[in-house]
Amino acid sequence: MSGVDWNDILRLPEAALAGFRRIPKTVLVKQAMLTKAEQRRLDKVARLEHFATVQKSTTRIPPYEDDERNVQSIVFLRCELAAGTMAVAEVAELVHKCFPNPTVLLIEAGGRACVSVALTRKSQAEQGATVVDRIESTGAFDPDRPEYADFLGALAFGLLSQGDLWEYLLDLSRTVKLSRAISGLGFYPICPAQDRGKLIVLASRYDELGASIKGLKEQRRSKDITLNESAKLRMEMKEEERRLRVVADEIKEICNG
Repeated sequence: MSGVDWNDILRLPEAALAGFRRIPKTVLVKQAMLTKAEQRRLDKVARLEHFATVQKSTTRIPPYEDDERNVQSIVFLRCELAAGTMAVAEVAELVHKCFPNPTVLLIEAGGRACVSVALTRKSQAEQGATVVDRIESTGAFDPDRPEYADFLGALAFGLLSQGDLWEYLLDLSRTVKLSRAISGLGFYPICPAQDRGKLIVLASRYDELGASIKGLKEQRRSKDITLNESAKLRMEMKEEERRLRVVADEIKEICNG
């Protein structure tokens, strides 16, 4: 049974719910023609369940298609990781690629949760096929921590755009993207509707700077690095941290109105 009440969080229409039906991992192996190495990575999944399908017949949201995308339905899956593993990003990347539809993974691992959204596009190499275009993920977080309450509330079906399925998926992915700033800001960034576009741009920049700082820290930990190189990296890191604080202040200013 699920340790997180995803029904209460997502508040999807009853018709969309699939009743946590188990999906055998053998189905994924055959469907995506996984390699032996990928099958070993799949061992990190203890249980995979079909949580819901969001489509016109279950939600009244119309499908979307253009030259680049074809979104007829969005599949929500609950994924429980095996004991002792927290490889949420690795598992999410693997499971997302096993489905032709855009997928939303509701991952649970060691008392933590993760929401991962895969946006798909039409394949340029194979007629009628789709490929994962990009993935937006929260990373592992504690759903009981108070600073995540507003984020979990923002996932509710009725609060997301419903012009068409692509619009809904994009809004959901942006909500997930914004959640990655919580650990640094201490809150989920919420702003007036007219400033949301700017907030998304700032959140992307916040992500980039955070990744840059992490990379510089890893370089400094290298055993082969010289003192001069370490000092140079330290200066670069301090400058990136300064830029990160500036972006954080801009986000706070937008959110405080």
